[in-house]
Amino acid sequence: MSKNNLEQQAYQMIRQKIINCDYPPGMLLSENILLGDIPGSRTPIRSALGRLEQEKLVTILPKKGILVVGLSIRDLQFVYDARSRLEPYAITHYGNTLPESFYMDYYNKFSKLTPEDPITTHYSIDDEFHSSLINATDNPYFIHMYEQVHVQTHRARVLSAQITNVRLNDSQREHIGILLSCLKKDWEQAAELMKNHLSLSQFSVFKELSPSYVTL
Repeated sequence: MSKNNLEQQAYQMIRQKIINCDYPPGMLLSENILLGDIPGSRTPIRSALGRLEQEKLVTILPKKGILVVGLSIRDLQFVYDARSRLEPYAITHYGNTLPESFYMDYYNKFSKLTPEDPITTHYSIDDEFHSSLINATDNPYFIHMYEQVHVQTHRARVLSAQITNVRLNDSQREHIGILLSCLKKDWEQAAELMKNHLSLSQFSVFKELSPSYVTL
């Protein structure tokens, strides 16, 4: 495997562990820990860590280790504020660029979800839908911004008690409502429902987020 491929592999694996909170906020890593978890040598891992530091997911502390950047209530407020502006805008201005079959497909996917389905299935369908709406803008700045904020909201979601059936059921209904409005081509209503969905998601995360992992 080439040097670039090894670096990319290390980057993706470490990043995924941070996003899924296998490496939770505030954890102090070392190169030895990473070498035990990530295939490869120190060189690609160090290169990967440099990229992750630029993304503000880790902080490299000389002679101490690699600190997984924590979550703060202030940052999460900024993140949800960005989403509540970006995603309704995407629906209003670009929702009509996606075919009706796209909305029908996700309407069926959300409708068929059950409490017995793995939480990862719920999250996967949720993430795919939101990402597709942003990708529809074909705006690289919007897409890059969404990728950045999604990392933080997903970390917060994993660490919160949002996995309860009550919130999953509510989120499912909220998505179905958004999709029905899109199928009716009522983009203003769909945008308003999206804004409400994000507000309720934020409330749920903030309510249940473990104080062990967040700061003010």
